[in-house]
Amino acid sequence: MAAPPSSSFISQRPYVTTGLAVGGVLLVVLATQLVQVLFTVFAGILLAVFLAGVTQQLTDDTVLPRPLALALTLLGLVGVLMGLWALAGPDISEQASALATLLPNAAERLAARVRAAVQQYGWMGRYVSPSQLLPPVSSVLGRVTNVFRGTLNLFVNGFIILFIGIYGGAAPQSYLKGTVRLVPPSSRPRAREVLSAVGRALRWWLTGRLILMLIVGVLTATGLKTVGIPSPIALGLLAALFSFVPYLGPILSVLPALLVASLIGPTEVFYVLLVYGAVQLLESYLIAPLVQQQAVHIPPATVITAQFIGGASAGAGGVLLATPFAIVVIVLVQTLYVEDVLGDEVSLLGEH
Repeated sequence: MAAPPSSSFISQRPYVTTGLAVGGVLLVVLATQLVQVLFTVFAGILLAVFLAGVTQQLTDDTVLPRPLALALTLLGLVGVLMGLWALAGPDISEQASALATLLPNAAERLAARVRAAVQQYGWMGRYVSPSQLLPPVSSVLGRVTNVFRGTLNLFVNGFIILFIGIYGGAAPQSYLKGTVRLVPPSSRPRAREVLSAVGRALRWWLTGRLILMLIVGVLTATGLKTVGIPSPIALGLLAALFSFVPYLGPILSVLPALLVASLIGPTEVFYVLLVYGAVQLLESYLIAPLVQQQAVHIPPATVITAQFIGGASAGAGGVLLATPFAIVVIVLVQTLYVEDVLGDEVSLLGEH
């Protein structure tokens, strides 16, 4: 009597399992070696999602064809940047140059104060040396120089991100169809729904982040200018850029302002802490909840964990893209596991 067809598969199951395990390990190793490349590609996809969303909204509201709508979107973004530079560019350039001079002086003065404190309180010298408390300014500047040496690599990655974003925003359906074809035909409608949910969540998160960045930058610059801190526009711009990274960014953004204020006096240091504290309170308890009602809200512990993992795997770039990557993972878990496997209903991120 002939054996049932499944017996051959059962006899080969150990080999199949071993092959899948080896393939999984190889994929993990490959991803570890190419983590910087993967994060660069992901940043380009993130830009493509943003451009595709804005372009789609423009085509829905008008009768323009998609290529023309994308061109108008890009021209609009360039026009906004040029307009902002025309209004505040000279001040930003001047204040950025002044800030570049102030920060090394402030770091040198802080190092001198630490050395003086160690000498004054002799018992401190038995436990810690000034070099342990604060590295030499030359060492810090050397690290900054190394950062500038990587500018070419930064520009190359920027161009890659830009072109991925433009081509992805120009024809998102082509890439969506190509990705959907990788799954069996019976699962393709669901795969299309899942990918659309991921894109919607990323688009709403980006919208909320850009709004918060603008508000934080304006409030910080206004507050610093009111209390008389030098280079308020440049420091406000830094605060806006740092706020792209939730929770960790605002903590880092206050450090340059504190160094600048330390050159003037302790009263100004208190003013800086007051301004940044007030801005963060407004953002955390008033502005962010209002924005997140229409955007995407992620639990803080999830964001911090994602930032830790991203920083450990890809450095600063991993921290920068940790939150949107966490959004992708959360939406995939919500759709493919909670809904499809467990059969529970869940409110997806970015779904209104």
